[in-house]
Amino acid sequence: MEKKNYVVAVDLGSTAVVVGVAAKAEDGTMEIQALVSKPVKGVAAGRIENIEDVSSVLGKAFEEAGQQAGIRITSAYAGISGDFVRCARHTDYVFVADPKNGVSKQDLVGLFDRMRNLQAPDDETIMERIPQNYVIDQNQEVQNPIGSFGAKLSSTFNFILCQRTPIQRLEMALKRVGVELLGVIPNSLATAEAVLSADEKEEGVAVVDVGGGVTDVTVYYRNIVRYVASIPIGASAINHDIRTMGVPERFVENLKQKYGSAVSERVSEEKLIRVTGRTPRESRDILLRNLSTVIEARTMDIIDLVNEELKISGYAGKLGYGIVLTGGSANLKDIDELFRLGTKLDVRVAQPDMNLTEESCAMVNDPTYATVVGLLMRGSTQSQIVLPPTARPAVVTEPVSKVSVASQPAQPAQPVVKEESKPQPQPQEEKPAQPVQSIEQKPYVPPVVPASEVVDNEPEEEEEEIYEEQPNEKGGFWGWVKKITEKFETPGDEEI
Repeated sequence: MEKKNYVVAVDLGSTAVVVGVAAKAEDGTMEIQALVSKPVKGVAAGRIENIEDVSSVLGKAFEEAGQQAGIRITSAYAGISGDFVRCARHTDYVFVADPKNGVSKQDLVGLFDRMRNLQAPDDETIMERIPQNYVIDQNQEVQNPIGSFGAKLSSTFNFILCQRTPIQRLEMALKRVGVELLGVIPNSLATAEAVLSADEKEEGVAVVDVGGGVTDVTVYYRNIVRYVASIPIGASAINHDIRTMGVPERFVENLKQKYGSAVSERVSEEKLIRVTGRTPRESRDILLRNLSTVIEARTMDIIDLVNEELKISGYAGKLGYGIVLTGGSANLKDIDELFRLGTKLDVRVAQPDMNLTEESCAMVNDPTYATVVGLLMRGSTQSQIVLPPTARPAVVTEPVSKVSVASQPAQPAQPVVKEESKPQPQPQEEKPAQPVQSIEQKPYVPPVVPASEVVDNEPEEEEEEIYEEQPNEKGGFWGWVKKITEKFETPGDEEI
């Protein structure tokens, strides 16, 4: 039997958990060995609220994925997302040791060491340190500083931070089912690796991953991650609004995906759908225009928040490739058109297809699996995970929204290491910051992806309970949507 090096990843969302197993093929691409998706409860906006509910589903998902791949799963990488994940930027510098011969590799290492000596506040941990630019002598920005001539090398780093409690709960949930947490990866970064091309990363693009309880936004420009944000609203808010129309919860998702549209103007004003109520006799007629109006209203709320995050990032006007839409809700009819109208940017819906074998691409041919595929890609490149230290060096607190990388002045902010005096103005007298112990987490490098057959947990008979029928009486509808103020008469002979 051929020996393979497997990587396992788990995407724990607010409505579903997805476990993937992959191995590298001979050509370097990722081959999906197993892919299992199961509905989950006990997670709200990316944060575990009930560990018993979560652990129960995780145990079943890992067991099934292990059976598909023919292995016993004992460790895995996990993604995390929520409003507890944020960006902060910090600028620092070093004096060049030998200005006559230009910046050396050792000078660059010294700059990175100073950045590693920064630490998050007590309740947060640093997940990523991403250099945004390099500046020589406060005025010359260069892409590769080594070999450049100047007396001072400075850089602005983008720090991705996460609160400790959600990570601890995630680790606890995995331990309960006998799985070791190898590393935690921001979902926003993982998803981007699975769906973006090299050209999109270079010319500017925003990945918008609309999940169940969270919408992640990741901005790339000049092949660098410039900004990430997690908006605590997703498809669950849309489903909640549909339920207020008197639709039983078990029918909401199927009704939305099969008959709903994110652009209400594209739906007939007369067509209806009949939904079974609490009992077979309590059927309910829903006007499809009303259904789509509800979906459109809540989706526009998400788009408005996405626009705000793009504005904060400072790159809203530099996205040459617009928006790449992914996540489970990207399957919603006309959602790309609504994003196009709401953001004034080009929009495409993407499923994971980067660095995968052809068979694996067919297995994950759905935006729902973009995150787990990205996690597998990142996990396949990780060699070690360094735990947070006990010492506490300087603190990174500056919000990314207050700094624009494009217009960042070369004059760096002082490293917040205690209250030491500022560095001496003379290069020969400059001493590097005190080497305080730091979180030695290394940046995650993009990986490769995989998956297997999806387990459909929706009861087959439930879909049959939603059926089209000619109504015989007037349909009463919800009154809370601002756009709908009149009553709709049921047409006599209209069919869908």
